[in-house]
Amino acid sequence: MGSQSRLIGALLALAAALCTAGTAAADPAAWRISGKQGGDITFLGSMHVLRATDYPLPATIDKLFERSDALIMELDLDATDPATQQATIMRAAMLPPGRVLRDVVDPKVYQLAEQRTRAMGIDLSLLERFEPWFLSIAILDQGMRKFGFEGERGLEQYLLRKSHEAHKPIIGLETLELQIGIFDALPPASQQAMLEQTLNELDDASTEMAKLAAAWREGHLETLSEGLLADFKAFPGLYETLVKNRNASWVEPLERMLGDGRHYLVVVGALHLVGRDNVIDMLKARGHPAVRLQ
Repeated sequence: MGSQSRLIGALLALAAALCTAGTAAADPAAWRISGKQGGDITFLGSMHVLRATDYPLPATIDKLFERSDALIMELDLDATDPATQQATIMRAAMLPPGRVLRDVVDPKVYQLAEQRTRAMGIDLSLLERFEPWFLSIAILDQGMRKFGFEGERGLEQYLLRKSHEAHKPIIGLETLELQIGIFDALPPASQQAMLEQTLNELDDASTEMAKLAAAWREGHLETLSEGLLADFKAFPGLYETLVKNRNASWVEPLERMLGDGRHYLVVVGALHLVGRDNVIDMLKARGHPAVRLQ
């Protein structure tokens, strides 16, 4: 699967999946940083979209959740009601008045969009008022659902339900507006490249997703991150905005949590935990070394 779909998935819970439940049991990668007041933060790399056959999840996930006092995610999915979330996305995703998709992408890309959406049973005319980045997400979401990958079954949603049942607090590290703004701010050429690559690679998405998922379930986030990092080359400047800068913005709030004596489970995308500029190394540089859990 191409860079645009993986990156969007990491941010918007649309493009990551687990391998099947029949895969040999192993622990997903997790790290723990201990605070001076007896509390700690446990980091767990996430996959955002799952299939019904991916359950039950590894027992490690439930154990990490059970020892936590609160769940931390990139976005507090309970912070706003669904209608407000939808309105926020729609405001950012709409093209300026009087403009449609045909006006902002090359003819060959528009023709490809017509062909692929028609094959998926989607009427492109219903999406012609949206910017290319949003169309990429919408098409990817529908394509993944065809293979059984659904955000409703993702790790965040699983832990969100468990938090509700256990009456545990849920804390978001950032807002939906910030996340959507990253893609909305992409220059037109990058948005077109994102859309074109999504359209070209949908057929191979299921196979590639399984490969990525296997790396996650077996705790090989470093392997997962290598492919993801390579994909940023097609989108200059996006790595800094999507990964490095966001990691840096999380350091201070996470550091405050380390000082309050509570146990936190932090569930974020793999690229935030491994590779260059990861948030664990940023915290280590401030005197908070992490231990990888076995």
